[in-house]
Amino acid sequence: MTVIATSSSLGLAARVASILSHELIVAEEKVFPDGEKYVRIPRRVSGDAIIIHSLHPPQDERFVQLLLTIDAVRGVGASRVIVAIPYLAYARQDKRFLEGEPVSVGVVLKSVEAASADALITVDLHKPSSLDEWLRIPHANLLPVQHLASYFLGKLRDPVVLAPDKGALARAQLAAETLNASFDYIEKTRDKITGGVSILPRQVDVCGRDVVFIDDIISTGGTLIAAARSVTSAGARSLYAACTHALLISGALDKLYAAGLKEVVATDTVPSPVSKVSIAKPLAEAIAEFLIG
Repeated sequence: MTVIATSSSLGLAARVASILSHELIVAEEKVFPDGEKYVRIPRRVSGDAIIIHSLHPPQDERFVQLLLTIDAVRGVGASRVIVAIPYLAYARQDKRFLEGEPVSVGVVLKSVEAASADALITVDLHKPSSLDEWLRIPHANLLPVQHLASYFLGKLRDPVVLAPDKGALARAQLAAETLNASFDYIEKTRDKITGGVSILPRQVDVCGRDVVFIDDIISTGGTLIAAARSVTSAGARSLYAACTHALLISGALDKLYAAGLKEVVATDTVPSPVSKVSIAKPLAEAIAEFLIG
């Protein structure tokens, strides 16, 4: 098997290739004067190929680059093309919230399949069932919550793991099991007299305890910033945040630290200053399972 790396996920691809003891080929890339993308696989490939390519910003450019890379890999002889997309852009638009909207995640997934991918691996997809809904090829979604939680082992005192909403409570529970911690989800409430808004755990008391917020994506960090301030006011000792995909748009990281976060930790699905937990090993294991299958 050959691992194909693009500039989108070069470091992660190199780590996966090392774990699997397979050849690593780096795709040649350039941009034409008119802005169109160029991709070339510099040598022939025999057998299976795995493309590792994340769709972090600029998403549109990376999406086109991915489709071109799939076709290029097929053209140099790969018998089977497995595509790993550590961060899948457009995944949050998973239904038509308003009449006239597209189901963006479906468009992306169908396009990857149409480009001749034989299998697809994603990481912490916003709605994992989207894979079943839109794909006919084999697929898998990795959830690295326990890997993220393990980063904090031995660093916390009487910890509480908080999910951003009720829908993410299962994620908080997985992290809490790793940390032997309490868990809860946060709710937004408004004081009927003052009109002030607080974002606090539904049931768990955070006074004097270390708090770990855990989520799939941190983009602008707006909700997390508000929650951090409310939890600090409730007496929390130290605040931490962990996420799979650290997009960190519009100065989000600085704003999070300004709101009282002691540390922000993410995986390397998206290259960032806080990508301290690598998904290379679980991704390599998932790829190996596809090869065996």
